[in-house]
This record gives sequence, C-alpha cells and structure tokens, in this order.
Amino acid sequence: MSRIKIALTGEGTYPYVTGGVSTWADLLVSELNNMDFTLMPVLMHPYVKLKFELPTNVVKLIKIPLWGTEEPTEYIKESDFSDIYRSKLRTTKDLKAQDKLISILETLIEFIYNMNDDYDYLGDRILEFHDFFQHYDYHESFRSPVVWDAYKAKLQEVLRLETSELPSVYDMIEGLRFLYRFFITLLAPVDECDIYHSSAAAFCGLPCIIAKKKHASQFVLTEHGIYAREQYLYASREGVPLRTKEFLLGMISMIVKLNYHFADVISPVCDYNKRWELQWGAKEEKLLTIYNGIDTLRFRKMDTGVETRPTVVMVARIDPLKDIETYLHTCAEVRKVIPDVLFKMYGPIVDQKYYDHCMELYKELGLEDNFEFSGLTNNPPGAYNEGDVVMLTSISEAFPFVVIEAMACEKVVVSSDVGGTKEVLEGYGYVIKPKDYAAFSQAVIETLNDKKRRAEMGILARERVLNGFTIDDMIDNYSELYTSLYRKRQNELQANRGGLV
Repeated sequence: MSRIKIALTGEGTYPYVTGGVSTWADLLVSELNNMDFTLMPVLMHPYVKLKFELPTNVVKLIKIPLWGTEEPTEYIKESDFSDIYRSKLRTTKDLKAQDKLISILETLIEFIYNMNDDYDYLGDRILEFHDFFQHYDYHESFRSPVVWDAYKAKLQEVLRLETSELPSVYDMIEGLRFLYRFFITLLAPVDECDIYHSSAAAFCGLPCIIAKKKHASQFVLTEHGIYAREQYLYASREGVPLRTKEFLLGMISMIVKLNYHFADVISPVCDYNKRWELQWGAKEEKLLTIYNGIDTLRFRKMDTGVETRPTVVMVARIDPLKDIETYLHTCAEVRKVIPDVLFKMYGPIVDQKYYDHCMELYKELGLEDNFEFSGLTNNPPGAYNEGDVVMLTSISEAFPFVVIEAMACEKVVVSSDVGGTKEVLEGYGYVIKPKDYAAFSQAVIETLNDKKRRAEMGILARERVLNGFTIDDMIDNYSELYTSLYRKRQNELQANRGGLV
C-alpha cells in the first residue's frame, strides 16, 4: 500500500497556536509517521510564528490568513504582483464574471436565511465559488459596486419576506465583510490527497468539501468543541447587533450543516458531542467517537519541590470560555477556610480585554497573597505536579486534554461539567456545574483537607487514563480509520475507471 496522503485543516490551532487541539494535531501527525501530511491552518493574520517543530512527514504547509491582508492571494497562493494585476484586470473587464459571483452570493444569502436546504446544491456552488477565484481576483470582485448593489438588493428582498424591519447600512456592510473574510478559505490550493481531515465543522472544512468533489478525497471531521455552540456564545457575549447577529449565526449554521452533510466520517472526541451534532443535522451512521490520548510516560506523578503551601493549579488560556472569574472567586472562598492556600493560573493571554477584567476582579477580591498569574508554561506536567488539586472552570469544552493530563499525574481534578469531561472524570474526581464557585470551593477544601483520600483518588485517576486514553489508543483508532477510508477511496477510483473492485 502506498503512503496515505492526508490534508489536515484547522482554525487558529496547530502549528501556530498552543492548546488542546494543537496538542491533538501534533500527536496525530508525529505518531502517524508512515503517512504524509499537508497542513492547512486557517489563521487570524499572516504574521504568526510556528509554535511546534514540524515532523518530517509534513510535506507541505499552506497558511490561510483571514485578516491582516490587503491582497489575500499574495499570502495563500504566494502569487507575484504580475499575476495579481492580470487577475484584477480580468475581473474589472469581465461583466459576466460579476454576474457569476452575484449568483453565488445570492445562493449563500438564501441558505443563511433558511430559504433553501439542498446542501448537495450548495456544495456544487461552493466548488463554483472556489473555481471562480482561480481565475478572478478575490479582493477586486468583492469591492465591485455592482456586486454590492446586487448583494444589498437580495438581502432586502429576503428580509422583506421575514420581517418588516430592514437591515441598516451597518448590518449590510458587516454581512458582506463576514462573507469576504471567512470565505477567504476558498482561495487555498486544494491538492489531491487521499483524505482531508478538518478539526472543526467550520470554514476550515471548505477545502475538504472541495477536495471531495474535485478529487474524490475522503472527508473526516473531528469535532473538539462544538463550533456552532461556541459561535453562539461569542455573539451573545459580544453584544452583536440583532440583524448582524442573525446574518452571522445564519452563516455559521449554514457552514456547520454543510460540513456534516459532506463528511464521510464525523469523529467527535467524546460522546457528549454527538447530541449536538445530531441536533445540527449529522447522520448517526457517520458518527464514530475517538477519544483524545496522552503520553502517560510524560504525564506522571513527580516531585517538583516547588511549593509547600496547599496549592491549586489551572492550565488554560485566558479567555472568556475558560471562565477565569470563577477560578478567582473560588480562590477567595477557599482562602476563608485555608488562609495560606495558593492558586496558580498557567496560560497565555489570548483576550487582553478579558485579562484586564480579570485583573480588576483579582484586585477587588484582594487576592495578592493567594493568587498568581504564572504565565505560559512549556512544561505542563511540571505545572500539574505543583498542585495538590487541578481545576478547570470552562463554560465550554469538548474533551479537554487538561483533565486527562492532570489525572495521569495522579492529581484530583475539579472540573466544570462541560463537554465529555464527565465521561472520564466522574467517579475519579469532581464534576461541578459551570460558574458554581461555592461548589468548586467546597470540593477544593475537601480535597486539600484530606491528604490520604487525595492520594487514593489520584492513583485511581491515573489508572482510569491508562485504560483507554493513551496515545496508543488514540493513534490506533485514527490509523485504522485512515486505512479503511484510503481503501474505500481506492476501490471507488478503480470502479470509476472501470477496474475491478
């Protein structure tokens, strides 16, 4: 059998950002060294630096920046100036091309507002969208006054059927801006690979759909967090205006359903995710849970000799979804019973505004002697082992690596009841309702005050991880999946060529 060729796509993750999904991707690529990988990360801007050393079986890296660019094709396709210039000339001179783009945008608006649910048809249009920009200029096409007028007319026409309140100019501009930025993903070159694997039911799945149509590639979709849910949380938290929110969430819903429709296998990282996926249109026969796995030789109990105080550790990015406020409030409550307790917060600042808010709360609660923002760590096992308890206060997760990593270090984990956390932690730690810092505090106090029970729970927690959540478990499952899909594709290609199956 030839080496299997896999294209791995994702948004804001490996190999430019650290975190759970990036850890998963790095393990997947590194351990499956008998297969070749093309990486297609969707990025916020083109100026990020690699956070991982790429394994030798990564044969190609295609960056797809959504923001921070005036000419998107320059970074994605590495086009030179003369190519971009000729493409712009074709775009401005060819009026039929504008009609083609307008027709595609009108289709997207119909799906965004649930006026069409034929996702096979939408997939064909997405392929047309991709092919269109192999010849015409993306930036020039979207800034055309004719395209704007047609987009505005279609949006107003659709909303007249839905509501008497038409969108403002701001709403319409924001809607077109969303389309422009997020569909930049379509500009990426789609090489022939046996399997395209997306780490979210998001815009990073568009190259997978295109590859399925152009090359008969198999499409695997691994859901870590539930993309639709997280985008709904974002829109609610940020106070997006009503009409703009309708457009944004309609677009997200369309993309999620499109991914589920075309994926050959949907492999959530926990059974919890299945409920959401089924609700959003995934077919049950496509679902195959593959749990995350960790290196239990790296993540193990060790003596760091760092702290003698009762210590609680959390390893998470500083982001609203991680709910650092609850961690701060828990510290304040535990301190009342255990005055010398120390809470440590390891993780990068990814949302400066939210970090500033957390610092204000930190000062308001007077936690200077009991709470430490410890910054980014390159040694998570060491960080976990500094703690007597490891906490996770997220309001949204899928199947967090933090939980199984800390359990493997024989730590008692106190986590919010989110995603599939309960599937591994229940009976081996504490599972708490999100934001309930009184319950978090009680669990931490009980654990810190009972050293014997803490040690016993830690041993059981590691045994739990060793039975089903190791690297070998995860890699064996993906290797088997990739191999079966590779053979399926080869049989289909032979059949289409008139060969023997």
